[in-house]
Amino acid sequence: MNTVYPFSKTVYTDNDKELELCGVRGQRLMELAALDIPILPGFILPNESVMSLEEDREDTLKRLNGQLRVMEPIVEKEFDSSENPLLVKVVVSSTLNMVDTTSSIHNIGLCDTTLGGFAEKVGEEFAYHEYRGMIKRVLLLDKELEEDPKIIKKIDGFIKEASDAKNIASIKKFLEKIKTFYPAEFFEKSDKQLLYVLSRYREVFKKSEVLNDSALLIQAMTFGNYGKESYSGFFFSRNIENGQDELSGLFFKDSFDEVDSQGADILSLNKTYLNGLIPVAKCLEAHYKQIRRIKFTVEDGKLWIIDQAEATNKSAMAEIKTLLSLHDQEVIDDEYVINAIRPPRLAEILHPVLNKASTGKIKSVKDGLSGAIGAAVGRVYFTTDRIIKEARIAHQRGLEDNFILAMPSTYADDVKGIEVSRGVIARDGGYASHAPVVARSLGKVAMINPGIEFNDDGMVIDGVQVKEGDYLSLDVPSYDKPTIYFGKVELIEPSIEESGLLDFLEIVQRHMGDMDVHVNADQPREAKLAKTFGAKGLGLCRTEHMFFDEKRIQIFRSMIITDDDKDRNAILKKLQKMQTDDFYELFKIMEGMPTTIRLLDSPLHEFLPHTKEQMDDFISFFQKSHAGITDKEIRNRCDLLGEVNPMLGHRGIRLAISIPEIYRMQVTAIFEAAYKLRKEENIISKPEIMIPIVMSPSELKAVRYGKKIEGKEIVGIETIEEEVRAKQAVDILPYKVGTMVELPSAAILSGQIARYADFFSFGTNDLTQTTLGLSRDDFNTFFPDYNEFDLLAKNPFAALNPAVRELVALASQRGRIVRPDLKLGICGEHGAEPDNVEFFKSVGLNYVSCSPYGVPIAKLAIARSNLKK
Repeated sequence: MNTVYPFSKTVYTDNDKELELCGVRGQRLMELAALDIPILPGFILPNESVMSLEEDREDTLKRLNGQLRVMEPIVEKEFDSSENPLLVKVVVSSTLNMVDTTSSIHNIGLCDTTLGGFAEKVGEEFAYHEYRGMIKRVLLLDKELEEDPKIIKKIDGFIKEASDAKNIASIKKFLEKIKTFYPAEFFEKSDKQLLYVLSRYREVFKKSEVLNDSALLIQAMTFGNYGKESYSGFFFSRNIENGQDELSGLFFKDSFDEVDSQGADILSLNKTYLNGLIPVAKCLEAHYKQIRRIKFTVEDGKLWIIDQAEATNKSAMAEIKTLLSLHDQEVIDDEYVINAIRPPRLAEILHPVLNKASTGKIKSVKDGLSGAIGAAVGRVYFTTDRIIKEARIAHQRGLEDNFILAMPSTYADDVKGIEVSRGVIARDGGYASHAPVVARSLGKVAMINPGIEFNDDGMVIDGVQVKEGDYLSLDVPSYDKPTIYFGKVELIEPSIEESGLLDFLEIVQRHMGDMDVHVNADQPREAKLAKTFGAKGLGLCRTEHMFFDEKRIQIFRSMIITDDDKDRNAILKKLQKMQTDDFYELFKIMEGMPTTIRLLDSPLHEFLPHTKEQMDDFISFFQKSHAGITDKEIRNRCDLLGEVNPMLGHRGIRLAISIPEIYRMQVTAIFEAAYKLRKEENIISKPEIMIPIVMSPSELKAVRYGKKIEGKEIVGIETIEEEVRAKQAVDILPYKVGTMVELPSAAILSGQIARYADFFSFGTNDLTQTTLGLSRDDFNTFFPDYNEFDLLAKNPFAALNPAVRELVALASQRGRIVRPDLKLGICGEHGAEPDNVEFFKSVGLNYVSCSPYGVPIAKLAIARSNLKK
């Protein structure tokens, strides 16, 4: 035992070669000592010294006692003392950062001669329990080394007796028996006991390929129930929920640990000790650049730090506030701040979280997949009509308006139901299906659970019947399966202003480079929120969502089914005024930023009534302005608009060819709003008109420049703009016309399509469906099988599939060959996924566009990518 490395608050080694010999745990202690942290003293035996134990037994004992004598004045105890004994623990310090399977042994030095003095300080019952516990651990160590089955059986018997011995009498009985198994000196001399334990560890090292180069760490023990003024406790360097810069934790008076003890708030600890903990917290937080969980003991009026580690359960808000604080102190730079936060963590700040402490014994089921993360609590309803009705009643009567919408799947006419809910549960679909996509855009929570069975009474989840009006609580994280609690759990609402997120995004913005982040937004509040997050444009306004408002839907339905052109044009005039107001507000919010408006995309039948109640209401509405039409005729007209495969049916640009008046109305409204805003507010808007589901260049050419045939005409976008501008008598505004690339044919023909498009926006949701032949609403029913056989490693509606990537790259390249200044973006849900950012940058996209709550995530992913390069 030639080499020993002692440590204490003032003694340590910082020599790299010596630290390597100390093992990982030893290095951590030396690190704390170097920081002037009040750690308990001890010493480390490197592997070479462990292996040489007992070569000269007397010399080894002499050296061990020499090290122990150095520790004694620091802790004001004496090893092998019958009055105030110093006890130590032995811990394996592996050279690998791993969880040791070999247990450490505490309270070495506790033997027959020291037990009485220890009991005087901590009480007889505690003393005997610790004595028994130490011997039990030694038995476990010996069992690990033993090969003789008879001796192993005997050891097992002793271990069981030790476990069963719960009171002083039974422990004394156990001690009498165990003394026949170990040498007498083990129970009589503390140094002989220590040497025995060290020697047994040496044998473990010899047998283990993993531990054969490990060191042993010997450190003083301390107790929170030792003497007159003693405490144990733990605390965090700052609040792990809100990041407030003050200690949070508990302490336990006259208690060894928190087990079976009533804790008190750490801030109420005696000021003498609290003032000692604060600088420790500051020091460790700055050193490790994160919140730390710190365990401490006050023994007989003296403060010791026992252990410290990362606070793994800290909230994203707390983590960000800590980084911002350290950044203000110039402890860390921009790059460290940006790389310290994983992009998905930001979503936790933007949504409510459940207070897990309030879940109590509420039954829950954990299953399915996360569609839009966060937490929601509310009464559940199973149709859009019903949840809207309940929301209206709650608003009128001033009642609680927290609702959960649960349906097999949702469609375009369920958007309003999602909007008035706190969260959505769907049985069918996946990450990129309707409910999650809409929920993300509206800041709602969404989850998919294919195991739900809907019935006449509501739904059954994991054998639990859920009825209309029952409370459910949803916990939908980014890192795990979602959980449904069958009851009401306390909800913690987010505060973006107080979260530190906006200050964090200021740092991120400095490293965004040339790629921007735009927002997918249909409502003014979504656009405002995204601007708060630093969005540099509106990348997708889905105009079809604007027609589902209860004041508009019946008017729009009337326009769809009327068979009279004059009547349709009159209805379109009403809708045009509404759309002008819509676009005016969006343009005003965006204040001259690019604003991409996608003209009507959904198939017309999606707007029509889907339930008997909806149909009855519509028939009554339509008949008021169309006297003489029968119920049957209205139903027949609605039925005729049904499609077998609407996703590939009469939608998007195909509507512009069949019913050009609809697109003419929308384009007129766009330019009326832009020119009106210029006159009234002197804001120069930048409309970007996007034509969806284009499959050929001739389609886009016809819609942009117009086309006449005998008896019919498609009035082109450019002509409409000229008409509005002439009417308003103003100078031309900068505007663009482009297309959403969402079909393989559009990608392949992109060079030709670029002749008529100022921009391409890749609709990767539909492009994935049409390229792979997968339905995003049905994909999850068989994805687990593909995943299990390693046929499809990642969900293609989250991670962009290689085939889709190739089409995006091809379209980008061919488009820019024809039009070098072609603007490229993505407006699919893939835009906010960090794993896709590198690819989007590599093909030269100018921006990604995503839901408002995805904007911070996308910005962070781009900044991290830029810093990596």
